[in-house]
Amino acid sequence: MKNTKWLWVIVILGLLGCAHVKYEKDLERLSDRQKLFMKAIRWQSYNTAATVIRFRNPARKLASLERLDSIKVTSYDLISSIANEEDKTAEAQVLFEYIQENTGRSHKLMHKQVWWLDDESNQWYLDSDMPNFK
Repeated sequence: MKNTKWLWVIVILGLLGCAHVKYEKDLERLSDRQKLFMKAIRWQSYNTAATVIRFRNPARKLASLERLDSIKVTSYDLISSIANEEDKTAEAQVLFEYIQENTGRSHKLMHKQVWWLDDESNQWYLDSDMPNFK
């Protein structure tokens, strides 16, 4: 009887360990997607950045990328990124610094990002629109 109890304890701890490892891998993939988005925005590859965006509400449409042609991002800082394991989402705060090329003016913009993990593709997607550079 004692051996059975210890066996159950080991099985439960093993399952908890596996769940934690999977969650850590999910967070690594989130970090990779955030970096992809950051690099694409930074180097004005807005179509590449848009591939990371997939709204959970299919009725939402991505704003036109043409308005971004006159924007040159000079800095992208991930201020915070907090993941919620239960609902497989993450919320990030990002500070952009950019120059409006037609005026030469420098601006800062705080962008709230909501990321979600798609169970089917096992990929993280951004549920927020592109930053609203003005």
